[in-house]
Amino acid sequence: MNFSKITIATAMSAMLLIGATSCDKDDNIDEPNSGTNLDNYKPQNEAAISKSQIAAKVNPFKDAYYYDVMQYVWSKEYKDFANKVSKFANNAAVAIGANPQGNTAVSPLSVFMALSMAAESANGDTRQEILDAMGITYEELAANIKYLCYTCNQVLDCGLGNSDGKNQIKSVNSLWVQNGVQVKDAGVNSLTSNYFADLFNMDFEGSDVNEIIKSYISNETNGLLSPNLELTAETFLVLMNVVYLRDIWSEFGSDLDLTDQPYDFVNYDRSTLSTQLLKGYYHSGKAVETEKFRKFYTTTNSGLSMTFFVPKDGYTLDDIYTSDVLNDPTPYVKVDTTSNPEVNYRFHTRCFFPEFEASFDDDIKDEIQKMGVNKFFTRGGCDFSNLTDEDVFCSQIRHITKLEVSRKGIEGAAVTVELMEGAMDPGPGHEEKRWEDVYYDFPVDRNFAYILSKDDVPIFTGVVKAIAK
Repeated sequence: MNFSKITIATAMSAMLLIGATSCDKDDNIDEPNSGTNLDNYKPQNEAAISKSQIAAKVNPFKDAYYYDVMQYVWSKEYKDFANKVSKFANNAAVAIGANPQGNTAVSPLSVFMALSMAAESANGDTRQEILDAMGITYEELAANIKYLCYTCNQVLDCGLGNSDGKNQIKSVNSLWVQNGVQVKDAGVNSLTSNYFADLFNMDFEGSDVNEIIKSYISNETNGLLSPNLELTAETFLVLMNVVYLRDIWSEFGSDLDLTDQPYDFVNYDRSTLSTQLLKGYYHSGKAVETEKFRKFYTTTNSGLSMTFFVPKDGYTLDDIYTSDVLNDPTPYVKVDTTSNPEVNYRFHTRCFFPEFEASFDDDIKDEIQKMGVNKFFTRGGCDFSNLTDEDVFCSQIRHITKLEVSRKGIEGAAVTVELMEGAMDPGPGHEEKRWEDVYYDFPVDRNFAYILSKDDVPIFTGVVKAIAK
């Protein structure tokens, strides 16, 4: 093996279906269509995957009480970190861009996890450039990453036990090492203990290696994703992140109602489609209205939030799919105690939104470089010495996504792979005024941008330029 040609083909990110097969047309959400039930799905090379695993992942929370862990998650320190993750996520989503051919879905969380593992494995300027692009310090990353992993690995059943574990969010990291490549205990231990990473030893020259990793990804994404990574004999290391997400709109998995009357949905190309929209549930507040856009949100049964950004007349999706808009801090107004001397108002809004699908498949290396990451991609200039002394650099970042939102709920998956080759609401108060509730509808009736988030951390972000008939 020629150690002078070590490269990294990094962060192949594959995001998948929101509301796909198992959350879509079936009446019973607990009986998904064939091939998408995690309980029944078995990877084609399950035995080979098991055989290649050389170390079990470490769980630093194994003996911890839930509230002990959450005490930190609720702290100001962690919330500050989560805010920085959110800002990076929105900036990265815009940098990757809106698909010029159609609807887009990216998983900035998956990209963040992949870059975090790269930063953990790197040293010197290579690490610093990655951290600067992410907008965090190494100390912040080291102190908080395991808690981010924890919050992204939970069953979503609102404590009711009504999902049998099927409604969940998980973020799974792994490190795959080529036979003969020497890795350092310190770097490996950091990935296994702080990132919950699986550790595998592989012969990347073997004829079945691509099928083994494909099966691993398919298994972790509930059968939604099985990309061929096309690994070659020059592959030395693979750093991989998998995000899987599935939830329903209502407690018992019933379909959302449709609007009584159809809306003329305006596509990006100005064509229209008459369609009934999904009727979300009421949430406290009324929509944010700016000169360029309006926004409001709906939530799933377990509190995942989907925010819709809709361009106003005279503006297009291109005008609003920006970091400034996605990071807009304007709060939703929930009460009005000043406009009427006799009455206080409480506002409630529900979203009417369409079912939609979105996807993405491209190399995003250039976009990450534009965020200031350069040495990571430079032959002879990448310092990956926290993990290995081999001369490595990044040659590709492939991002693959699919997304679907349906009447039943959401389902999604993301895989980010790094291939290393040679070289509080205000209360009513004490006024004597009476209170009145005011209700609004927020129709998403034209092409829009969206953010699907958990605890204010974006999991999926993108644009919808058209909806299907």
